[in-house]
Amino acid sequence: MTAHPTTLLARVARHPYAVPLLAATMLALVGAQIALVFKVPSWGNDEPAHTGYVAALAEGRLPTIETDIVDDPARFPGTAEEFRGWDEEHGDIWTANHPPLFHLAMVPVWWALSDHQSGMVITMRLANTLGFAAWLFLVGVLARELVPRRPAVAALAVVVAAAPTLVLRSAFFINDGWASASAVLLLLATVRLMRGDVTRRWVVWAVVAGTVAAGTRAQGVLVVAMCALALLVVLGRREGWRTGLGVAALVGGVPAAAFGWFFLRNLRLYGDLTGQDALLEKFGRVPVAGIGRIDNIPGLTEPTLATPIVLAVALLLVPVALARSVRRHGVRLDPVWVMLAVHALVTLQSLVSFLAAGGGFHDRYLMQAMPLLATVTAVGMLEVGRWWRAPRPGTEAAERRDWWVASAWAAVLLVWLAGAVAWLEDYYVFSRQETSPVDGPVPDLMVVMAACVGAALVGVMVRRARGLDLAVELSESARAAAAVPERPLVSRRG
Repeated sequence: MTAHPTTLLARVARHPYAVPLLAATMLALVGAQIALVFKVPSWGNDEPAHTGYVAALAEGRLPTIETDIVDDPARFPGTAEEFRGWDEEHGDIWTANHPPLFHLAMVPVWWALSDHQSGMVITMRLANTLGFAAWLFLVGVLARELVPRRPAVAALAVVVAAAPTLVLRSAFFINDGWASASAVLLLLATVRLMRGDVTRRWVVWAVVAGTVAAGTRAQGVLVVAMCALALLVVLGRREGWRTGLGVAALVGGVPAAAFGWFFLRNLRLYGDLTGQDALLEKFGRVPVAGIGRIDNIPGLTEPTLATPIVLAVALLLVPVALARSVRRHGVRLDPVWVMLAVHALVTLQSLVSFLAAGGGFHDRYLMQAMPLLATVTAVGMLEVGRWWRAPRPGTEAAERRDWWVASAWAAVLLVWLAGAVAWLEDYYVFSRQETSPVDGPVPDLMVVMAACVGAALVGVMVRRARGLDLAVELSESARAAAAVPERPLVSRRG
């Protein structure tokens, strides 16, 4: 017998990770649709360089940023034609400053499909799309760890993290998806260890996630170092320095042993651990002279124009929420929040330095700090209307209000996401190419499915709010019944 849709929605809504799962599914569908229709390769998303990286590894060579993207036209004529750069610098593997783990995982795809260029690159694109979906789900899981008493905050944080340009970037063959997913998993494991018991399971997860993060993208080294240091301090003070040192040595030492050689190689080849200065020099980037030249930063305009709602909330409502929290609770230095704040500040500082030196901006550089940024933004969003009516924190009425406000914000953000992605796709895809790698109904069907999943996501949040409405009504009825003395059915004076 088939379950009634309302009953099914209620069952789904009760799952603590329903919204992150739906959001991840929605992102995977949209990313896959764009991956199927965008022409191959996408130069703006570094696909030629990443593909050349895989090709070099398939031949048993570890490339440098000066290695040709394709050096064997006789064997791979399709690749030689499609991935030839328009100048000498863009004919090289400029992404070779990143460690090779993700590209190694793509080598079997190269071996199987290198004679079918579009199919090969689309398959690699979809691998990154799955990484982005895993990242978004983990953002929701970690946000719930940060605000366990306000589940609506974590649900809204996932929607905030699904920025239009990030959803667009999930469709291309880049290494950011799994690099960011593994980094957020490491942060999640670190939070669990800092707030709970030191278990073998979470130590193993931390070690594996840290190794993948450090082996996939240079930015992962920062997360590994930050988590190892936080575990050393917190566990050392709580469990004893022997335990703290042992866990920190595993979390930081295993990734260092696995991929430290690569960063030392960067230092030898390029003069720094990430090869950043060598790349800026290679492409002739000019430092930004001052704030008045900020419009010269490549790539800054698009993500800024795509996220005006989130930026406005971050500037206007997040300070209000912070001030209110300080008034109620004072200044509390939770080690978990301190670690995430320091990590976000270091990430922002390194990004600003990179932009000032002439580098381009991509909002995917902020993906590893997104759990904190999205959670704080979601808290700010839930401040709307609190000055008119503010139920006592921790009550069912307060949670009900959170869910209703979060539902409204989620609906607004998802409508904006649909419009922004449609505009971006029209501008970057259909206005610049006459044909798509994959035609037919499949890409359109994915769009319809994504819209249905987005509607279901809002429906789940509304269902949580309505369920609390009923609970509050029953509670108020029970209190009213207890306050009125029961009248006898028969008068004793009769």
